[in-house]
Amino acid sequence: MTHDHLIFGVTVDQIDRLNALLRTITANGDAITFCDTEHLQPQSVSTLGEAIFDAALAVQDILDQVDEQKL
Repeated sequence: MTHDHLIFGVTVDQIDRLNALLRTITANGDAITFCDTEHLQPQSVSTLGEAIFDAALAVQDILDQVDEQKL
């Protein structure tokens, strides 16, 4: 039996922020996927896409921080 060793730590604040960002990504993705785009303003789709992109970058930043937080 092998045992996995912990190599980094995550703060509760980071987990909370990741959770909020993932909810943002999925909510905006749902809006783009399931909305009737005929009823959206022309700039709405690009605004939703930008929000998804920005949230994904923020997730990457947090994961980079976590990677540096060695135990």
